[in-house]
Amino acid sequence: MQSDPLLTQDELDFLQKILFKPPQKRRSTAAPQLALGDRLSELLARLGNEEQLSLDTHSDNQHLSFPLHLIQDDHSQSRLELGAPLIFEQGVNERPWRLVLPTALTLLDSSDQPSGLKALELSNNGILVEYSKAGMPAKDQLLQLILPQERRVQLRAQLARRVSQTCYAYSLQTLHEEDEQTLRQYLFEQHNEQQPQTVAAN
Repeated sequence: MQSDPLLTQDELDFLQKILFKPPQKRRSTAAPQLALGDRLSELLARLGNEEQLSLDTHSDNQHLSFPLHLIQDDHSQSRLELGAPLIFEQGVNERPWRLVLPTALTLLDSSDQPSGLKALELSNNGILVEYSKAGMPAKDQLLQLILPQERRVQLRAQLARRVSQTCYAYSLQTLHEEDEQTLRQYLFEQHNEQQPQTVAAN
């Protein structure tokens, strides 16, 4: 007797549809959902909530890793929700994909005041900024990144190196889970606009 595949063709088609639909057509408040067959539900239930599951895609020297969350509804039906992915560039070493921002983004300090920093490039773990004030910017600071559509990301930035007379590279960490998701979603939206090609799931 042939065993059931983990994902049916319908499920694969659904994944393809939600992963590469233009972001403006998706509701940002709702995570993409995937209905599960009995075999896959049983397998995921055995793994338990402690396992970190992901769906990984590779194409054009890029690697996208989508977190998968197993959700059970009130009727004990299981489904998978895909979170916004981590995006990597592949080469000799894999590194986070860097977005050259179409417009510099404002960074506020922890008191909602202008920090003198503007973001020029952004990844999930780093940021290139321009500093408009005299002297050197602080090496370690709490900042708020102001994204389009009134979205804010609270982060901790630590100076990595000086790039030019007014530009500095910082490593960054988001302060809260919702900040991490907001940042990932923004990067994914921008990636989709710049990289419309289809990628193949492994």
